[in-house]
Amino acid sequence: MVDATVVSEFFGYVSLACWVFVLVPQIRLNYQRKSCEGVSLAFYTLWALGDLFNLAGAILDNLLLTAIVLPAYYILTDIVVLGQFYAYCPRCPIDEEHMERQPLIARTDKKSMPWPIKAVLAVVAVVFCIVVLGLYSEWIVQMGVRRAVAQLCGYSSAAVYLSAYVPQILQNYRLKSTEGLSALMFIVVTVANITYCLSILTAQPPTHEYLSKYASWLLGASGTILLELIILYQFYLYRGNSN
Repeated sequence: MVDATVVSEFFGYVSLACWVFVLVPQIRLNYQRKSCEGVSLAFYTLWALGDLFNLAGAILDNLLLTAIVLPAYYILTDIVVLGQFYAYCPRCPIDEEHMERQPLIARTDKKSMPWPIKAVLAVVAVVFCIVVLGLYSEWIVQMGVRRAVAQLCGYSSAAVYLSAYVPQILQNYRLKSTEGLSALMFIVVTVANITYCLSILTAQPPTHEYLSKYASWLLGASGTILLELIILYQFYLYRGNSN
């Protein structure tokens, strides 16, 4: 009979190999086109934020080695992609003559939020945080601050990952095109997430304590699979279309 540890390590290394390669097709495509057009900046910005939460939580909760190495590597590749946005972003000079011809009212249409409203929102946010801490104080004491912070990072990571795909899906829908996106990247990331979940689920018997420890990371990885499949369907739906 095959040892469960061997099976878990196999899935873990397959996932690791996929994640090492996952952004290479998109980075290469951006470099060839000298453009990030078609790629949602919000998608990669949120993805990078999710990776930071992921790494912090994995370290604090002493997760499997692959669960720590992967987000650390993700952050490096995120920096490369975000650097491409900066390098290839079109810089349009300000048309000062056109601005001078614009009426003053037209130039001051967009007003920032008044400071009293900002102050009220800040107070509401602080009160909300205090209420949440009060409600979960007993849980935090029982679990321990380090473990509680790790779990908070894990669930924050899952929430950010799930929300990251939304801007890209909406942008594809609005443009009726996936031009500028690498289909290979989304195929690889789907395989990576599936094998990542399998590596966790086969590492130990699925006890309540074990599953609760990895619940947030399983949620983030398994939840995004559906969103990745939606984007792959958009590749099929909008094939042949271009911006």
